[in-house]
Amino acid sequence: MTCLFFIPTLCFSKILKDEVTSLGSEEFSYNSVCKKMLGKELPLIEYQNANTLDCMGTEVRVGSFCSKEMPDTPYLIRGFVDRDKNKVICKKGKKVVLKATCTDDYKCFDTELDCYKLGQIYAIRLHLDHHSSFSEKNQKIINCYFTVKNKIVLPK
Repeated sequence: MTCLFFIPTLCFSKILKDEVTSLGSEEFSYNSVCKKMLGKELPLIEYQNANTLDCMGTEVRVGSFCSKEMPDTPYLIRGFVDRDKNKVICKKGKKVVLKATCTDDYKCFDTELDCYKLGQIYAIRLHLDHHSSFSEKNQKIINCYFTVKNKIVLPK
């Protein structure tokens, strides 16, 4: 069993589909992330995992950084650490489609709640439009479909 590295509290055996209608991304240095989140420059910053930096012993979630850095961007979908570039990437998009297998440990009984939890990592500011599950080859599969929240503007 392989745990999804983006989600420490959920353990899906694997993501089968992660389809994004991308609107680009913004890159930030490790230094700028720690400085923005902790208010000071730090001499030692290390990669902890795909969604966390270790800023001199303080854990900094890059999804939180992206939300703080882009407060008015309705298209923010996720933040992650690109270890090869030594950068934090804040990705924007209009649509995210996820499909994941469930495990014996995490059976995906409530697809709406499970998709909501996945959305907190993979589709931060998008709206959950559809959730479902089905079984295939004795394996339960969960489907989640996220899109931009539509704001209705009434004429004055």
